[in-house]
Amino acid sequence: MELVCKPPRCPYVIELLEWFETPTSFILVLERPDPCVDLYKYCRFLRKKVPESLAQIIMQQVVRAACHCRDRGVLHRDIKEGNLLLNPQTLEVKLIDFGCGELLKDTPYTEYAGTRRYFPPEWIVEKEYNAEPATVWSLGVLLYSLLHGEEPFFGAQEIVDGDLYFTDDLSEDSLPKHPGVAVGW
Repeated sequence: MELVCKPPRCPYVIELLEWFETPTSFILVLERPDPCVDLYKYCRFLRKKVPESLAQIIMQQVVRAACHCRDRGVLHRDIKEGNLLLNPQTLEVKLIDFGCGELLKDTPYTEYAGTRRYFPPEWIVEKEYNAEPATVWSLGVLLYSLLHGEEPFFGAQEIVDGDLYFTDDLSEDSLPKHPGVAVGW
């Protein structure tokens, strides 16, 4: 949190205002945007999926937050609807909950923290992963969840197989152009 909140700060990452260390824990004092709701609850209020135009607004901010973390040497590892706050009036997004975070490194990670349904396939198959591809994977899972109102995968084998179903109501712009081609961040 301290690394990602140093000036100049990112408006899409929750701000660390102060922190204290006790003998058994750390106490973090974070900004509290008002009004705000976690994106998971907001999407359920909208009856599951969000319009493509709103998904675009949300994803632009989340990608900027992920890039800011990367630029500060931090891997969040748990980017998902429940770890994003949304101001329903301004549609401003804040990335929260760095409890699964790790310092960024160039070598593969051999431990994973985060939500199982967002695990990258290489973690399931090889028990290791690299920061940037894993982040791009989680951003793709998030986008799919926003556009479809449900997560794309429910188990390890589904993640490894990578078979996706796209609803007929999506625009051409929201459909994958080159299936199987990895895109960097």
